[in-house]
Amino acid sequence: MRRLIPLLLILPLAAGAAPESDRLAVSASAPHTLEVTPSCCSIGFTAYALGIFPLEGRFAAFSGRIVLDPKGSRAEVEIDAASLMLDGGPIENDVKSMGFLDVAHHRAITFHAGRIVKASDTAAETETLQGELTIKGVTHPVRLTLAREDGMVRAEARISRSAWGITARPFLAGDTVAIRVIAPLPR
Repeated sequence: MRRLIPLLLILPLAAGAAPESDRLAVSASAPHTLEVTPSCCSIGFTAYALGIFPLEGRFAAFSGRIVLDPKGSRAEVEIDAASLMLDGGPIENDVKSMGFLDVAHHRAITFHAGRIVKASDTAAETETLQGELTIKGVTHPVRLTLAREDGMVRAEARISRSAWGITARPFLAGDTVAIRVIAPLPR
């Protein structure tokens, strides 16, 4: 379950070299509030068993709000850790157990963000959402890279599960977890 800590965030902010009209820039207009729900968004992750076998996971229950505001954009998302669904069958209960997510004692995974940063590199301008991710009661900063694809926003990050105290089976499950959030671009 190498990359096995799912997380969140779905932000309708586009990245990459898209034309300005296709980008989600915060305009001087009134704030836009976007609801984050399973009916329009997905939050998932990929982990690798033995470093080579991908394990896909997703959450069925989450909620949140993203506010795009020229005075300060922000996002708050809460995931029900017990709603975890894995494509690996019996391993799902193991991942919900004390050695991994410990859903009996830590039901919520949360993400709070208050900053979008634009950076230019040699290839293209990118946007990242900077915030704090809490898993099992442990909070660390996380940066999600934002990209626009076919009318959707994709937010991605890689985290080290051991930083959140998820250390079970280190020889079986790798430490790196790739998180992804997909949401529709606001119109």
